Amino acid sequence: MGKLDFKGLNEYALSNIDSVLHHYLPNGKHEGHEYKPLNPRRADNKSGSFSINTNTGVWADFADSEAKGQDVISLVAYVTNKSQGEAFKELSDLLNYGNRVATKTNKSATNTRRNSEEWLHVTPVPPEFVKRCFKKHLKHGLPTFTWEYRDANNQLILKVLRFDKQIDGKREKVFAPLALYRNRDTGEIKWRWSMPKINRPLYGLHELAKRLKSTVVLTEGEKAADAAKALFPSCVCMTWPNGSKSISKADFTPLARRNVIIWPDNDNAGIKCAKELKNLLTSLDAASIRIIDLDSLAKTPLSESEGGPLFGEGCTWPDKADAADAIEVGWGATHLEALKKSGELFIKEAVTHAPSDIKPNVPQGFKLTDNGVEAFYKSDDKGNEIYKRICAPLELLALTRDAGGSGQDWGVLVRFKDYDGQEKRLNIPKRLFATDGGSDIRKQLLSEGLHIEPRSQEKGKLIDYLNCPDITNRVGLVKKLGWHKNAFILPDQTIGETESPLLYDNENARDCKLKAAGAISDWQREIASYCEGNPLLTLAVSLAFAGPLVSLMGLSENVGFHFYGDSSLGKSTLMNVACSVYGKPSEFKGSWRTTDNALEDTAALHSDMLLALDELNEANPLTIEGIIYMVGNGKGKNRSGPDYAKKKTQRWNLAFLSNGEKTIDDYLGSIGKAVNGGVHMRFLSLPASQHEDEALKKRNGIYTNTHNFINGAALSDHLNKACEKYHGEPFLEFIKQLTSTDLGELIKVHHAEIATYRERVLGNDAGGQAVRAFQKFALVGLAGELASTFGITGWSEGHSIQSAISLFKMWVDIRGGTGNVEEIQLLNHLAKQIKLYGEKHFKRWDRRGAKDPMVIDEHVPSKLEMWGYREQITIRHPDKDATTDHMYYVYKDIFMDVMCKGFDGKRAARLLRDLGVSMLRPSELERKKLNTSEALPNAGGKSQQVIKFKASSLFEAVDRMALSDSEQDEAEHAKSA
Repeated sequence: MGKLDFKGLNEYALSNIDSVLHHYLPNGKHEGHEYKPLNPRRADNKSGSFSINTNTGVWADFADSEAKGQDVISLVAYVTNKSQGEAFKELSDLLNYGNRVATKTNKSATNTRRNSEEWLHVTPVPPEFVKRCFKKHLKHGLPTFTWEYRDANNQLILKVLRFDKQIDGKREKVFAPLALYRNRDTGEIKWRWSMPKINRPLYGLHELAKRLKSTVVLTEGEKAADAAKALFPSCVCMTWPNGSKSISKADFTPLARRNVIIWPDNDNAGIKCAKELKNLLTSLDAASIRIIDLDSLAKTPLSESEGGPLFGEGCTWPDKADAADAIEVGWGATHLEALKKSGELFIKEAVTHAPSDIKPNVPQGFKLTDNGVEAFYKSDDKGNEIYKRICAPLELLALTRDAGGSGQDWGVLVRFKDYDGQEKRLNIPKRLFATDGGSDIRKQLLSEGLHIEPRSQEKGKLIDYLNCPDITNRVGLVKKLGWHKNAFILPDQTIGETESPLLYDNENARDCKLKAAGAISDWQREIASYCEGNPLLTLAVSLAFAGPLVSLMGLSENVGFHFYGDSSLGKSTLMNVACSVYGKPSEFKGSWRTTDNALEDTAALHSDMLLALDELNEANPLTIEGIIYMVGNGKGKNRSGPDYAKKKTQRWNLAFLSNGEKTIDDYLGSIGKAVNGGVHMRFLSLPASQHEDEALKKRNGIYTNTHNFINGAALSDHLNKACEKYHGEPFLEFIKQLTSTDLGELIKVHHAEIATYRERVLGNDAGGQAVRAFQKFALVGLAGELASTFGITGWSEGHSIQSAISLFKMWVDIRGGTGNVEEIQLLNHLAKQIKLYGEKHFKRWDRRGAKDPMVIDEHVPSKLEMWGYREQITIRHPDKDATTDHMYYVYKDIFMDVMCKGFDGKRAARLLRDLGVSMLRPSELERKKLNTSEALPNAGGKSQQVIKFKASSLFEAVDRMALSDSEQDEAEHAKSA
């Protein structure tokens, strides 16, 4: 292991001292060059003895002679009670020191960095400086409104001023923050028109401190927060500085464990902001979070006169409207209270429940205690009932049956803990009670870890206990994960409204490795934020969110992508980041090294989710094509025989992600198989790097933006570690919000958006395969946009769909155009045949006037294998030298059987006709003929059936296939010009 760079890290930490102190020692006070927090190693009530010099890093606790140090690393070691080496590693990870980008320093850059850090926010404002605060702005004059941000002790922290100005006859609002700062180098303290960069305070902290049990109402903007006080008089109404784009810079920790109501502005930014706030507050363990349903405000408020109605006719809640606008149009606290009582005021959250929430039943003649299940044995002489233990605690939760309404597959749902204390839930089919006194049931329970008393009498009592006919609860059995009507089935819970509790009943349920760890805000910060500027990374994450949308959108086949390229580009990172949406990547992703039968079960376990298969090179090339069709079509094999009589054919809808060092063409080509369009459509392949320069590709790999990491490998290392730490919550939140959405309206909007983007990108002349592919790219892009709207990704609006479109265009370029792949392959094949054999297999034939129309070149040896004739055509131009072309006359049977060998000859002839390449007479076109007749030499004047075309027309058709609609229009324009 190399020597630790203590000096370098100390210097780097000192340049970021504010971030270090906030992380380890928050809520301290600045006094000149000194920072004085509470000592976390003692139960201090007051600060003062513990001090850190922010210029040098020297620190000491004057109440403890041994507590002192000369640098930041020793400070971290003391605060965390760790060794110097452990403190080095922790501080290095915090500051990302090992992956920082080394930059050339210059005087200008150094000065810029110093200027950005030399002024430190002073809080609270000392009384003597309150009086010195500016009254007006030098440019904007006197403010229209002034809002004071105060701390829990009602001391001033900063001010926000609003100035209303008339610009070109329009009223413009200008906001300016005003805060007190201390110069780090000189110690000078003065007011500055600047907002603190991080840990910005909330507006209304002094009210929050006085009303410890009151619900908090969060609005966007100080004016709205003040207005909300009249609408929610029993609540503390608050906001944060600088609006929706500055949520991450504010300190929301005072709202931990508080009940919060979010009132969003009525626009897309406001809705997205509300979702971000919800996720942030969830990570802070807020007691409850409710979001006002803006649709509930689409009413006309009436006067609050006694006994009269509170609302008139419906109306439209204005765009961008907030609490202040509600006051202006007549809303009052009574109106909102009425909506609250009727259940209309707040957005209805997704219902999440599991069968284990059901209260257990206890049959007559049995007792369920902490000791276990006890059965009545006898009564003693005094009439006291004597019970004997038959097994460990075993709860009867419900009778189960097919959720599809068939009235079949009855069973009993039980719950217990195994010998390790792990809770188990098991559905026992009723048919097992008819087998050998229930021995199969006992075997199953014993295998799962339930302790059963060994005496034979107790064994019979256990079966009696389980076969109780008086269980009142009912649970529906579902054999497929994913959507069941409007609810989403997971192995251990159901999200969404259902008529009765549902249970996923499959012996392979434990193989679905969904797992949640960390908060969504952690996932956003450590993973999703690095997708900005990286289309491939964005597409991978968006594909994960597309899984639940495939069946909703009614796609006829699943959405599959394959990333290929050299090792060490970052293909595995793309897969890990996508998998982090669902669970721990090392557990969630699968492998291509499996059989098609096993993969069928795996695909079914990922229905309406993401199926990720690593390393295509480990697959058997003989089975790859069949697997792609099976997964893409969403249907397993049809089986017959007694063992499969009751097993239905498995079906699924999903998003599919694969990676490997080669393309699917390379893998199938290794066994001599050509890839058809059906495989390409189900397995959209993209290179795992957008860089053409090999050096840049090697350095940055999958990334176009390494976000200040030294190279792509360093960023991948960060992401792979973060994915193992933060995962799963994004998918659960996505499903919760999806099941709370009007799915019918969502589907309608998405179909319209895909159609709009398709027309914009493809036009109307693209081949069917290109259209199918674009629909999948667009769906993936819109899935990412939807996740952003739900506040899950934190991406800017349009980021996901634009990334998908840019990668679709790259896919088109690699593929060779927007035509169908078989047509592209056909045209390329025919053009190659002409290039290779135009001289070898076609005899030259020139025409020289009406009297001697046919002149055959007799100066070359006769063709051993003649496909037809070629005629040289001279084209004269008025402004440049003459050019030549060749007209080819290919015998029809030779064209079909020889020239198109390996392809469908009729399809090739039809394609040439439809593209205008074949030379056909008007009457032949009307009859939809594929060939023409021509009097060729050496045929006694008899017409021959031929495929006739110019070489230039064939080559132009090949080029057109490789152009987008817009490029074709440009080419046509240039040609006509």
